[in-house]
Amino acid sequence: MLIEFPDPQLPAHELVLAPDDALRGELDATAAPPLAGRITLGGPTALRLTADELSADPELARYAVAEASRHAYHLVRLAITFAPTPQRPRLEFAHVTLSITSKPDEPAPVAHSMDPMRLSDPVEISRTRKLGPQFSLLGADASIGEIGRSVQYTSHQPFVEALGLQSGSPAWEFRRTRAHELSGCHPLSLVVRTAADAVTEVTLTVSAGVRIPLLRRFTRRLPEPLRLEATL
Repeated sequence: MLIEFPDPQLPAHELVLAPDDALRGELDATAAPPLAGRITLGGPTALRLTADELSADPELARYAVAEASRHAYHLVRLAITFAPTPQRPRLEFAHVTLSITSKPDEPAPVAHSMDPMRLSDPVEISRTRKLGPQFSLLGADASIGEIGRSVQYTSHQPFVEALGLQSGSPAWEFRRTRAHELSGCHPLSLVVRTAADAVTEVTLTVSAGVRIPLLRRFTRRLPEPLRLEATL
């Protein structure tokens, strides 16, 4: 159940990501500088999905009424923007991770639905397989010219993919593909299901990776969690 509403005015956070340890090899003697001015986060904002909010869709409104004694549903929206002009070092990947906790914690809060679930780029791949110049058959060596076969196919490389659906730790993973760099604005939304009487907090962490020259990860957690109130 993912509900579309007009875009809210999302507060913007220009993120300065601090370096983690190197993902490959050991940390160099020179510490990596923070990754600044490359990623901006809009939001997050939340809207509780009541029967009144869902009145335009009678079936969903009835579902909200039936669930009201057990669960509350909240639409959480945010947007991540990567600097639109190519910069060095270029971003190899980025993660937007949410941690959802509530009191009381039973039933546990979960990401009920997420959007987008997966966006991919079609990429043309060409492979050549070769045999030769020598092969052995029944103990006899024979010389043949190189035999080659070219195979072409389309691979769908994921640009953004949702992770952790129906868990308390949902995330989106962005990866640079052959067709696209990490750039531009990308809206993200999810519906969080909590216990009907719970007060829930959503903590947001953004991480990104660049090669300088090792692959390094930079991370920033927003200091203030998003609070989802169950009561109106």
